[in-house]
Amino acid sequence: MEGQRWLPLEANPEVTNQFLKQLGLHPNWQFVDVYGMDPELLSMVPRPVCAVLLLFPITEKYEVFRTEEEEKIKSQGQDVTSSVYFMKQTISNACGTIGLIHAIANNKDKMHFESGSTLKKFLEESVSMSPEERARYLENYDAIRVTHETSAHEGQTESSSPSSSQPHSSHCRTKASSLCHHASLPWVKRNHVGPAKATSPSLRLRRWRPFLRLPSMGLHSVAPSIDEKVDLHFIALVHVDGHLYELDGRKPFPINHGETSDETLLEGSKKLTVESWMALFLQELPGTLVIYITGHLVSFMILGGILK
Repeated sequence: MEGQRWLPLEANPEVTNQFLKQLGLHPNWQFVDVYGMDPELLSMVPRPVCAVLLLFPITEKYEVFRTEEEEKIKSQGQDVTSSVYFMKQTISNACGTIGLIHAIANNKDKMHFESGSTLKKFLEESVSMSPEERARYLENYDAIRVTHETSAHEGQTESSSPSSSQPHSSHCRTKASSLCHHASLPWVKRNHVGPAKATSPSLRLRRWRPFLRLPSMGLHSVAPSIDEKVDLHFIALVHVDGHLYELDGRKPFPINHGETSDETLLEGSKKLTVESWMALFLQELPGTLVIYITGHLVSFMILGGILK
């Protein structure tokens, strides 16, 4: 099924939570909005963090950086634990789903799955596969594809065309709604959602979505046509065996960004994004963090943060 193209998932906690529920993940783990990267706002995020999803624009500066970084790692090498679950991306616009798979697969021991879970079955069947084999397996995994397509049509924006199979780019797209600057999500244990939002009642808390001021980036108040190229991309940042790993299906391998823990993953992801990557994004569009928070762990889907 070479050349598959999916309609992108919206960076929206309601959509994401419903998608994961349909795949058989127990709903006591939820994505929630993160309202900022200031200490006061981050204090609203349940700890520890287990994964972070970062949504960002693929700029020319970023592509130069990516190529140079990959060549450096190939030349100098890096330590990567065999415990990391990593897959390549061969389906255009599937970066959101692949980011979720990376986040959950690398925290599978913390997750709760319903009986007959499609996602659990996919992870178990692909555990011994190579990153390339996992990518091909997803191409033919109709249960996930159909669920993804259903969820992609359930966001706040409308699709301008039905899904179809077309030659794909390696980039991903996200839906957008007007009058907002960023798109962020975090994942929290269900009984933490209410208290987290109530900690700072004086703050103006509202959901942020990508701002529609750059038509050249392909952002619209209506979800773009499935044939339209929009250079936005999700990656996952996870803690595995004491290290922070960047998992990006467009790259040939996981990237080890140094030591971390469940307690420091959120701050480490913020530092990595702000100090190392933001300058690569800002000329065209501010970056967006999604914090993935689960129970005692948070995963930056930022599962919800906004970079300022």
